Order: sequence, then structure tokens, then C-alpha cells
Amino acid sequence: MAAEDRFQCVLEELYKAALGDVSWVSVAARINDMVRANGHSVTCVEVGAGGGTEIRLARFFVGTQRRDDLQGLYFGDYYWRDEAIPRLAGLRDGELVHKSDLYTDQEMKTSAAYNEFRRVQGTENGLFLGVQGLDGSVVVLSFGNSTEREGWGHDQIQAIRRLAPHIYQFSRVRRTMDEAEALGASLGKLLETRRLGIIQLDRLGCILEANDRARGILIGRDGLRDDAGALVAGHRGENDELQRLLARALPPNGVQGAGGSMKITRRKARSPLVLELHPVPSMGMDDRALRLAALVLIVDPETRPRIDVELVAAVLGLTPSESRVAVAVATGQTVAGTAHLLGCAESTVKTHLKRVYRKLGIRKQTELVRRVLPLEALRKSFR
Repeated sequence: MAAEDRFQCVLEELYKAALGDVSWVSVAARINDMVRANGHSVTCVEVGAGGGTEIRLARFFVGTQRRDDLQGLYFGDYYWRDEAIPRLAGLRDGELVHKSDLYTDQEMKTSAAYNEFRRVQGTENGLFLGVQGLDGSVVVLSFGNSTEREGWGHDQIQAIRRLAPHIYQFSRVRRTMDEAEALGASLGKLLETRRLGIIQLDRLGCILEANDRARGILIGRDGLRDDAGALVAGHRGENDELQRLLARALPPNGVQGAGGSMKITRRKARSPLVLELHPVPSMGMDDRALRLAALVLIVDPETRPRIDVELVAAVLGLTPSESRVAVAVATGQTVAGTAHLLGCAESTVKTHLKRVYRKLGIRKQTELVRRVLPLEALRKSFR
């Protein structure tokens, strides 16, 4: 298969995986094969107003396997003392660096992260690339060592640079879909979700359907509206950007589209809406599936759940520590990220989580989500 055809195939699989139609592991294996690296990881970090960071999503892949053990080992034992981490924060958006360049000569002899983790796992000659988002988030792509005897070649570097914005967009959309419990949902079920607005577009960019939340936003005409079937932003500059993103997501002649993100200013709310535009590969043979070409996901930051830890503890009969862990995991945090967020060991998080599951009589994270997130509505009703 020609290099360009392989790239287009990877993009199609990547956009399918964002919606949960194919497994993340399968597309990760394709990425490793295409860039000829022994593995890679994707970490999504949110940076708060005070400069604090929170890990919202992390996945490690080696070859054709997802490696939760390596993810746990790194975030549990090395992340907090990895000398490269604060230097990553100083990189420019889209800057690609060799991992060894983020360590001094002395650190390459003494650093536990470099010697005990990166050298042992075969990533010490790998690459870092960070993509900064419009909402303070950063996606860090970490590639292991090149599988080529001569090391990293120009074509490999170019492939990573081309893939980076798509992987960034993939991670944003997948996290949004996961938070809305919509991963892998059928077209009909997707329109039933109440946690985010969803608009379905055809190949000409015309609105096919919108769920209740999105319809309410369009009817309100506060920043976004339906203009005779076309999606239009109220602010002229933002509408120019919206139409540019729509053109990228819906290119002619069957070319694979590209996703993108933007903010929409509102007059009646302090925080802007966040739009995630996502091209949709063929999802079926029915008429609507054949016509559907892109999704617009509308995220309202003001409606994202802000869970009261004390309320969760009181209602579900948990200790304060168990409640903090339950809230973090239920709102999408990984075990490693929860440990970093709460300043404790990953083993402590796992112990608390086991106790939470046992007390609630549940076994899966999705069940925890169903028990915890509805409590936000209960808190609002008693304000």
C-alpha cells in the first residue's frame, strides 16, 4: 500500500475510533506501524487558571497491545519526578523534540525516569510532541524508539507531524463522547444523549438532525443558529472560522475529512460554547447513515457536572477519601490521574476504588458513573 493510502486509512480508522466504532487498540497499532515506532502514548492534560495540571486521559500502547501496566508504572512511580515534564511545558505548540534533549548529560546518567523507565522500555531515543488546545488542554504525544536501524528518518517525522493534529482531535472527541456515555452508540441512540448537543450534517453541510440540547441552542440563536438548514455562527469572525472547519470536515470527491475545534461566543452566558467538528466515515447502509457525513458536538462548560464530594459521601455511605476517588473516576479521571490529582499513591486509589465498588455492589466504572453523576441534579434541587 502506498504511503498516502496508508495515511488515509489510518485517519479513517482514527475518526471511527473516536466514536467508538472500532477499538482504540487497533488504530494505535496502525499508528505504530505507519510511523515505524515500537510504541506510543497519548496523554491529555488540562491546565487550570492557577497553573495546576490534571490528567484527563492517558493511554500507552506498545506494538499491537494496550499497556495499562506501563501506564500505571509511569504515573505511579516516575511521573512526579521526571525531569522532562516541566520542560515539556515550555515547548511551543506543535514543537517536536527528541526525548534525550529534555535531559541534561548528568540526568541521563542519574535520572530514574530516564534510566529505569525510558531505557528499560526502549523509549529513551523517542520523540515528544505537544498540541495545545483552545480550552487550556494539552495533548502530549510520546513515541518510543524508531524501529529503523538508522533511527528516525525524515519520512517518519513528517508522518508524525501530519498525524498529530488528528490524534489531538481524536482524543478530544473521544473524551467528550465518553463523558456523555455515547461511545459506540447508534445514530438513533446518539441523538438521545442529553449531556451534550449533537448536530448531524450531510455531505453538503446541511443539518440532517439535532438532538434536544442542540435544538434548544439553535432556537435560542445565542451564538449559533440554523439558517435555512445551514449551521451559522452569530459573530462574523467566528462564522468564518466555522465555515472553514466545515469545509475541512466535508471535503469533496470522497477525500477523508479532518476534525477541528472552536469556541462560540454567547451574549447570555459568561463561558463560550465549545464545538467539536468530526467527520464521520460510513457507519451503515441505511439512508440516514449514507447521508451522514459529519457530527458537530456542542459542549457547554457551564453544564458539565460539578460533583459535591460531601454529598456523594453522605448519599452513598462513603468515607471522604472514598468519595473523592469515586467522584474523580466517575467524571473521567484515570486511576493514575486520580492519584496525581489527589496527591497519593496509585495503589491507594485502587484500594479506595475497590472499597467503593464493594459498598455500592458494583463492578464497572460505567456503573459508578450512573450512581455518582445524577447526584449533581440532586444538589441543584436543594440549592
